Amino acid sequence: MLCPQLLHAQETPLLPEEKPQIETRHTAVLERVQPGYVAPGIPLGGFRLAPSVEVTGIHDDNIFGTQDDRVADSLLRIQPQLALQSQWARNSLSLDAKGKIDRYLNRSTENIADYSVTGRGVFDINQATTLTTAIRAEGIHQSRLSQDIFSQTIKPIYYTQQSGAVLLAHDFNKLRLSTTARVARFDFRDGQLADGSIADYQPSDNMSYRVGVRASYAQTPSIAWFTSASYNIRRFRTGSIETPKRDSNGFELLAGVSFEPAALIRGSIGIGYIQQRFRLPFYNDLGGLGFNATVQFFPTQLTTVTIRGNRSVLDSGIPGSGGYLSTQGSIQIDHEWLRQLILSASLGYQDSRFNNLDRTDGRISAKASATYRISRYAGLKFGFERLDQSSNGTDRYRAFKDNRATIGLTLTR
Repeated sequence: MLCPQLLHAQETPLLPEEKPQIETRHTAVLERVQPGYVAPGIPLGGFRLAPSVEVTGIHDDNIFGTQDDRVADSLLRIQPQLALQSQWARNSLSLDAKGKIDRYLNRSTENIADYSVTGRGVFDINQATTLTTAIRAEGIHQSRLSQDIFSQTIKPIYYTQQSGAVLLAHDFNKLRLSTTARVARFDFRDGQLADGSIADYQPSDNMSYRVGVRASYAQTPSIAWFTSASYNIRRFRTGSIETPKRDSNGFELLAGVSFEPAALIRGSIGIGYIQQRFRLPFYNDLGGLGFNATVQFFPTQLTTVTIRGNRSVLDSGIPGSGGYLSTQGSIQIDHEWLRQLILSASLGYQDSRFNNLDRTDGRISAKASATYRISRYAGLKFGFERLDQSSNGTDRYRAFKDNRATIGLTLTR
């Protein structure tokens, strides 16, 4: 049996955010640096090396994300990291290498080993112009809880990603103009089904390109107005009878404001329009209202409340569908208690509407954690996560609940 599928590879930010034009008045709990709890690192000439490892015990009551016949298991997760950062007065180079190794107690087919290596450079061409570059190589396994999974392979699907990006920004007094370019390549390995047949994932292999421009005007030290535009091209290696090639072009137009007044609040809110057009008439185009917003409240110096929301078009992993319109929102509360203990809780929701299918998914996620700083070299973290997915429509898929408890130790140098 041949099961062609398309997967959406979740992207993580490759380029750092631009330096804010407005004055920074507040420091969020998770941004605060506490004297006595920062690892010194290892000096290496003009660089500093910061090695660390996080060892976490996890118990998951639904490792396959199934509606019926839930399977529970425990695992040990080891996450080593090496961060090399230059210590120059001007310009900077950094190299960050991460790993993630999962070892399950009973289900050894779920064991994975992932990696990510990122290099970045920031160059001050002059006092008003900055060039930022970044490259990344990753090897990742798809999560069993992803809503893009359509059938269960014996082992999680593995894919690699290579990406590169560049950002050029120039300040004209109160006006800042910037442009970005990004390219990414995704290559998926085939999977094997329980009956021994091969699940063909070549239709998931793709190249994506994105260019963008942004203009921001700082009206005062506490408020800046901006407008941005981006254009993307997505090209897939091949298709199938059930799922033709999902090549598409799209754009995003946003306008908004960044602010940090004397009041205990700061944020950035952009609203506009998004659209993704598919080259083949087989697929329905996606588009509508677009937005990207982050707002933080500081009721006290020890408490931060963060609200986020965004809307975007993502590639679908479901046969017959080219993509889906994803609307996400979340609220997170972080509280610092006695310098050593950070308590965090968050609640999030995602609404996904697939084109060419009568299917709408809803995902509710809740998280709570406590991070205890033992010293500058060690810390403990306790956590609990819950995911509740629903699926509606004549083409609905799985609805499931998953609960996960964690306890971890982080060692740094």
